[in-house]
Amino acid sequence: MVVRGMEDRSGRTTGSIGGSAFTGSNRPSVAFPVGRVCREPGCGTHLSIYNDGEYCYVHEPLTAPRLRGKKIA
Repeated sequence: MVVRGMEDRSGRTTGSIGGSAFTGSNRPSVAFPVGRVCREPGCGTHLSIYNDGEYCYVHEPLTAPRLRGKKIA
């Protein structure tokens, strides 16, 4: 049902256009060993296979980011 005044005025056809799907890189994601646990004593958090660190998010040591190539710390 088309409501009066709401007709398609774009002039475009209603069919789809051709193209290829964007899938990103053909290279697989970097993965690390399964079963790793946070190195913080008493923490039993299992790390993701995509986490390259030795600690979970809560126990990861803080680092200062570098801004515009200048050291801020």
